[in-house]
Amino acid sequence: MSLNTSSNATTGDTQRLKNVSLDAKQMLKNEMESDITADLRKKLHRAKKEKLEMTTKHNAELSSYESQIARLRSEVEKGEALRQRLEYDLAVVRKESGMGRRMVEERLDEALRTQEKLCAQNLELQEKASEIEKTFQTSQEKWKEECRRFEHDLEERDNIIQNCNREYESLMQEKNKLQKTLQM
Repeated sequence: MSLNTSSNATTGDTQRLKNVSLDAKQMLKNEMESDITADLRKKLHRAKKEKLEMTTKHNAELSSYESQIARLRSEVEKGEALRQRLEYDLAVVRKESGMGRRMVEERLDEALRTQEKLCAQNLELQEKASEIEKTFQTSQEKWKEECRRFEHDLEERDNIIQNCNREYESLMQEKNKLQKTLQM
């Protein structure tokens, strides 16, 4: 009979050791899950920081392009004003044709050359403005695509975090059930 009692005690000790071993493994697993969750939070924070930096960079580029467009438009308007003034001068020259045909023709030629230069400059400035607007549109489309991709990545990360949290809660419930079972 004492052999039976010591055998039961040994079995009970063995069972307690197994339970303690399982509890230790579960605690290690919980700590690893906590580390994973913290790591995911850090990654999420880093992603948000990168998004903010990208937004800041995009806004700076946008502001730069807008100021370039405004400057080019201003130059186009100045060129247009100069062209109009030259056209006015040309009209005055024609009116004062009593001074001599040759002098008028020379001034007319000069005014036409200047007008051609200004028209060429105006055309160049309009082409530059068009190129900058195209570049701006391309940049904006790339930015929107990056935002969509970034939001998709954030959604995937959020899903991973949610799955980890659900798994963690499930494991905690299982642990609690096991602890209750052990206490009984």
